[in-house]
Amino acid sequence: MAKINWKLVDASEQIMGRLCSQIAKYILLGEHVVIINSKDCVISGRRNMVLAKYVHLRRDIRNLSNPRRGPFHSSRPDTFLRQKIRFMLPKNQRGRDAFHRVHVYIAGIPKAKKNKYLDSEPIVFQNASAERLSRKYVTIADVCSNMGWSGESRKHFI
Repeated sequence: MAKINWKLVDASEQIMGRLCSQIAKYILLGEHVVIINSKDCVISGRRNMVLAKYVHLRRDIRNLSNPRRGPFHSSRPDTFLRQKIRFMLPKNQRGRDAFHRVHVYIAGIPKAKKNKYLDSEPIVFQNASAERLSRKYVTIADVCSNMGWSGESRKHFI
């Protein structure tokens, strides 16, 4: 089996939408991508507007009469970012195969997986940097904590 060449992306201080679209293009071309620091990725906009949008998606869809009613939005930063990448992929077999080529971690790479990504090549997306924003933004960790995520449950993986 051939060795997989992983591309390493640090999501800290990166704009979520721009980052996800660039990564979606990369994985559709057959690249394998690992994303670290997903909790530090940012969403542009005023804090109260962004939080209201995502909290509404999480809380007001399901109800007691039909708890299986979706769509379902994750409250963990790694699966939250991974889901946004999935939304940007085609809804066919090519998109499903590409989705398996992306791995996302909340902070750093877990100790058990370090050997898998030893020779990963770091890539930086210049157009996704949060320095471009002249306005306010919110981190994914802040959004997810308002949706019900508690960061304490994942400390043993870092």
